Amino acid sequence: MAKIVKVDIPSQIERNNVVGVGLSSWVLRVDAVAKCYTRPAEREREISVYQRLGSHKSILKYYGSLDGSVLLQFAPHGTIRQHLESSRHNPPLATRLMWTEQATEAISYLHSNGIFHCDISYNNIFLDAGYNAMVADFAGSSIDDEEALGFYATSHHHPDIEDPSTESEIFALGSTFYEILTGENPFNGCEAIEIEKNIREGNFPTLEHLPAFQTIISKCWKCGYQTVDELLLEVKQDGMAL
Repeated sequence: MAKIVKVDIPSQIERNNVVGVGLSSWVLRVDAVAKCYTRPAEREREISVYQRLGSHKSILKYYGSLDGSVLLQFAPHGTIRQHLESSRHNPPLATRLMWTEQATEAISYLHSNGIFHCDISYNNIFLDAGYNAMVADFAGSSIDDEEALGFYATSHHHPDIEDPSTESEIFALGSTFYEILTGENPFNGCEAIEIEKNIREGNFPTLEHLPAFQTIISKCWKCGYQTVDELLLEVKQDGMAL
């Protein structure tokens, strides 16, 4: 009698990706890219983050490592920044709000696992085949309060807030929401020293022209949330109201 053997398929890979089945193995197709690193410590940090996180619907999938590189899900539409900068694309408000919610869900999941992203922006949020937002780039992240290997963009970081921290991540999310809604950096055209001065003095970009989230972004910049979960609740509520 033939013996039935269970085939262990990584949770990040869908069963409908099977392209061949043999007596001793299955062959599965994955759309992946190899991410290469200039600093081994960043590669190890990224792997450590993915090993802790497992799979999440709004985080770019991790397939393993190969010859010093890390295999990650291929995002055919690039980053949100790349997508918005293309003259061919002007996604509707509903899509942009969906991206803000998906990104916030991903950061909430990171925090629940003891991880700070440390470089949140629309440069590090990718779009899968269905145009869903997928947070990525954990090479500089902090695990269990370890020193971060990366840093936020000047426009996404309050110089007087502890870094990394829940507050610094929420501040960065506010700037990221601004980017997603406008397609531009919140301090576009300003030098770093000028940006830091404006942030310290509370001189933030005007929000009146935004189609949504004026209050939410302002609260992110002014430390109006205690947790990302609190922020996520308002993101969902405001998104449903529009």
